[in-house]
Order: sequence, then structure tokens, then C-alpha cells
Amino acid sequence: MIRGKKVMGLRILIAGFLLLCLGGCIPSVPKGDLPAPEVVPFREREIKEPLTDDSPKESLIASVERSLAGLNQMKVRGNTAGFSKEKFSPENVSRTLILFREILQSTTDDAEIDRQIRSNFSFWEPGRGGSSDSLLLTGYFEPILEGSLEPGGEYSYPLYAPPCDLVKAAAETTPAEASSKKRVVRIEDGREVPYYSRREIDTEGVLQGKELELVWLKDPWERFVLHIQGSGQVRLPDGDTLRVGYAASNGRPYRPIGRYLIDQGFLDEKDISMERIREFIRNNPGRAEEIFHYNERYIFFRLLPDSEGPQGALGVPLTPGRSIATDLTIFPPGALAYLVSRQPDLDESGRVVGWKPLRRFVLNQDTGAAIKGPGRVDLFFGSGERAGTAAGEMREEGRIYFLLAK
Repeated sequence: MIRGKKVMGLRILIAGFLLLCLGGCIPSVPKGDLPAPEVVPFREREIKEPLTDDSPKESLIASVERSLAGLNQMKVRGNTAGFSKEKFSPENVSRTLILFREILQSTTDDAEIDRQIRSNFSFWEPGRGGSSDSLLLTGYFEPILEGSLEPGGEYSYPLYAPPCDLVKAAAETTPAEASSKKRVVRIEDGREVPYYSRREIDTEGVLQGKELELVWLKDPWERFVLHIQGSGQVRLPDGDTLRVGYAASNGRPYRPIGRYLIDQGFLDEKDISMERIREFIRNNPGRAEEIFHYNERYIFFRLLPDSEGPQGALGVPLTPGRSIATDLTIFPPGALAYLVSRQPDLDESGRVVGWKPLRRFVLNQDTGAAIKGPGRVDLFFGSGERAGTAAGEMREEGRIYFLLAK
């Protein structure tokens, strides 16, 4: 819990800043502003293996409840999915979730749950137009970082709130597409220009002195990781913790620094992971800015003082091990799915000692700049170092089946 005069002053400052921005420009780019949808065929499948679930039932029920809450909030916006809107309409997705919840709450017998699910639901797998419908499953997490509400000493790497000159503009495209595509720009001498890049913000300091700083972190690598993950917790010197989450981006394209390190010959593609990238940057600090600048996409944050967890694109807290991020122009927001792959096996010290099967029900509650197309799914592992280790190792082949009530 955040306490003290510094935090109260910070909240008053941010509130005043946002009021000022709302009077003259659009301060953020919501995650709901998605590009034109891609139509992906879904094929009905039969799952012959037992519908086992390797995670606690309590977390599954909690995540189902959050999807239902998020879908209720989305009703005024309609369904953004790019495939069969009639089949995967918000109403059908909600009906599926309610029936699934009733089954989970009616019995504790795994065999009976399996029987009822098969009797009451159909399973739909997204197609990719190739010889295989398997997908790439990766992981993400909520980092816990050291920071301060005041700059100075080792705290010199700021997180910024959305700048007031961040403007959302219609894309230069056909009228039919303009409503679903947006560009992020700023106005300079009466002209729209791309918003500042990572280099301009972090190295050249173009946002300094504008009272946009929410908090200062100790480490540039940790700040970069927070930009990639989209949310995190910041532990203050007095022991209090605050949560920050995605508020907007600079609209620049996302480019993975792992690809840059591979292309430059610094790392081998078969060995790439978050930990190996971190080690390379720690061992080569003179190249850190060069590597970070390769990804021009920059994230602006907001405080989430009362949230039970990091906020996903559905507007509800994510559930560790249950929430997934997909391309929400393709996959149905809030929907229930069955995920099959494998995952890292960690010992008590948090070290990866092997791999084990991953078979569980998940909820489609988030998206991300790097999660594009029908062949990508990102699994939320939770908060902290242990979750980060597992998420950083995840780069596995998998399959996903979306459920619909019959």
C-alpha cells in the first residue's frame, strides 16, 4: 500500500496533469485501438486425450469471473474479433463461460468434469493455412523492481506518464479501414510527425522537465524489461510497493532486441532467451543503448493503486497461469480455451531443471505489440523473479482449442 505525503503529492500532480491534457489532446492510446481484422478459419476438433488441468481450480474460476466482468464492460464496444462474429460473439462467449463455471462448481470429480465438458462444449482450433496448425507459445510476467518517487543517486531511470502532445490520428488509408486503424503522432509546426523514438526520449531527454515522471528506477535493463512486459511493481526505499501499468505507446513499431543480437552474430538463435539477452547486456554495458534503441517502441505508464494484479487488454486483472495474450483482431476477447504444450520445471531455488507437460484451461484476456497473427500465444506466468525465469525460457510449440457451448 502506498502511503505518505510524497505519494499524495504525486497523485495530485498526475491528476492535475491529466486534466490539463484532456483539455487539449488525447493523452493515451487505448489497447482497444486495433488494426483491421484478419479472417482466420476455425475448425472443429475432437480432443481424445483426457482434459486434465495442471493448475488449481480456484485460479480457473477466478479467471472465468474476470473474463465475464471484462465482457460486460465491452458490450458497448461490440466484438472486435476478425473471424466468425456470429459463432464467437460476446454473447456466445459469455454463455460458454457461465456454463463452464457451473460445471466446475457442481462437482470435484475430474472424470465427471471431463464428461460434462465434452458433452456440453465443442472445440475449435484456429487454422494457419499451412501444413501445421501448431503455434509458438511464449511467456510474460510482471517484474518487481527497485525504485523511488524522487530522483537522485542510483535512481536515475524514469518511467513516464503519457505526454500531452501524444495525439491519436486516423490512418492514411481507405474510409472503410480508417475507423479501425490509428496512428500515434505529435504536431510540429502544424504538421503531423511521428512521435519521439526511444533514443530521443531516453538518451536525448526530450521529455525531461515536463513533470511526466511517475517513478525512477535503478537499472536501464529493468526499465526496458518493464516496457516489454507492460506492467510491474516498484518497491520503494521505505518498503512500500506501487503497481504501474500500460497507458499508451509512442506508436513506433515493436522490434525484438533478441533478433538484433542474433542478426549481429552476438547470440545464437537456438539459445535465445531473456536471461541470455540480460547476460550479454550486463557483460557489454557499452552496447546497451545501441541494443535498446533498436526497439523504437516506447511505453508510457499509469499508476494502478487498487488493482489486484496487472491489467490486461480486457480491462481486468490478469490471473497467473490462466491469462493469455493473443492478437485480439483474430481471437475472441475473454474466451475460454484449452492450451497444450510444455513448460519449464523449476526447483525450489528457481532454477530450470527440465521440462514438463502443460495442459490447462486458459482465458484470452490480453494482447501485445509482438503478439500478431494466428500463430502466437503469450502465457502470463505471474509476478516476480521465479515467474520471470519461467517466462523467459518459454518458446515452445503448442496447440490451442477454443471452447463454445453447444
